Amino acid sequence: MNPHEQQEQRARYEALRAQSKKMKKRIIVVAAGIVCVIALLVGVIALIESLTGEKENPFPDGAFEFYPTYQGDILQNKNYLELDREIDYDNNYGLTQSINEDNREEFDQTVLFLCEYLQTIIAGDSEAYNACFNDIYFKDIKQMGEFSPQMLYNMKIIYQSSEDGENGSKLLTYRLDYMIYRNDGTFRRDVGSDAIRPQFVTLRVTADGNIKIERLLTQLAQ
Repeated sequence: MNPHEQQEQRARYEALRAQSKKMKKRIIVVAAGIVCVIALLVGVIALIESLTGEKENPFPDGAFEFYPTYQGDILQNKNYLELDREIDYDNNYGLTQSINEDNREEFDQTVLFLCEYLQTIIAGDSEAYNACFNDIYFKDIKQMGEFSPQMLYNMKIIYQSSEDGENGSKLLTYRLDYMIYRNDGTFRRDVGSDAIRPQFVTLRVTADGNIKIERLLTQLAQ
């Protein structure tokens, strides 16, 4: 190979090398662009889901063992009937009373509403349970699906606070304590059997006296 041919071959080699470098740079730029687009799409999808998607039931799962669902009428279960199934009201000022048919008229309608709310859980009536909540609550939370009758006991309603809302409404917050005998996990999976994990319920009472649950928060596990 003469010097002229060697020079031409070297020139072609350098040209190919330069072209290869340019192609590598383009590939890197294109790959980086694709990664950025994918990351942007993932972020947008996550944002859309956070704004429009429904959240799951707010009862976080825990590491608990649950009983098989009780077969039969829970109100015929002898062991359950021996437990304290009355609902107590604590005004948070040192006075606690049991609520019964003889003294119901002594309590505020919001307290009696919560008594009925607890009864929907005992009855395993998901339709009546969901009817206790207003549309604001269901903007973020899915409606409760079917659940079995729950053997609630040691139930207590504890007054927390009251504040004025818009359009003449009022917001009243209560703490709910109760235990579940032989919890089967169909209603709550964030607490075991025979234990209490308090919930804080905020009721909106409209100017015409309509009462619905607007917020339901479960106390963080300690």
